[in-house]
Amino acid sequence: MDFNAWVTACKGALEQLFMLSAPMQLLVFVIHGVIVWGIAFSFLRYFNRKPEVLQWTPVAPFFAAISMIFALFLAFHAADIWTHKREAERAFIQAGSAIKRFDEMVSPTQLNIPEAHRELGRYVKYVYKDEWRKNRNQRGSDRAEGAFRNLQDVVLKATQALPGPTATQLNVLMNDISRTRSDRLWIGGNHTEVSSWLAVILLGFLTHLAVASVHFDRQRAGAIALALLASTTTIGYWSLGIVADPYRHSGQLNPAAWMDHLPD
Repeated sequence: MDFNAWVTACKGALEQLFMLSAPMQLLVFVIHGVIVWGIAFSFLRYFNRKPEVLQWTPVAPFFAAISMIFALFLAFHAADIWTHKREAERAFIQAGSAIKRFDEMVSPTQLNIPEAHRELGRYVKYVYKDEWRKNRNQRGSDRAEGAFRNLQDVVLKATQALPGPTATQLNVLMNDISRTRSDRLWIGGNHTEVSSWLAVILLGFLTHLAVASVHFDRQRAGAIALALLASTTTIGYWSLGIVADPYRHSGQLNPAAWMDHLPD
């Protein structure tokens, strides 16, 4: 397996993990914490049995060098995840606003363009059924793309007979719908940074070894310190894992609300 295939496999595994429910994710991270604790404690016990254990034990402040790097990477990783979450929420709100305003403009009470109203309904329906529910916003839908192109054609024909400001407003709303769809699909396909997750997890593992190393001469104290660190990293990973996929909870960002006044 080459490097790119390995990265793709890791990304797929992480995405499957982030699709799990919060309790199942917690269970996975707890198992990871137990495994890391076991490896680190075995590392500690090995050197604890050395005849000259104090010669192998680093000075206590040594572990701070590795733990600070781990904390720094974890902070940057968390910032990226929360940034993606905010961008997803903003794109969802902006898309809903643009769709509803467009629907109002082409309604019978304003411009009365039934063809645009119908194609808008088809577009939203396919976005909801294909891109949100089936593809989990990881890739676009041919049916949604086709409906959007039909909507563009209808708007292009309609604007030729509309006043300039009105035509401009319709085109602006069309651009907003297109842009927010592109933003949503990009976030859905790129929210999992494999290299960042692997770096954070590896640095967390090295932090466990660093804590174990400064307790070579105190096995019981080391076991307690490692247990506390494993619990802390487990909670940290879990708190990021449950928000890593901003579209995991369809109830929070659900485009079905856009379809209230649109045709089936």
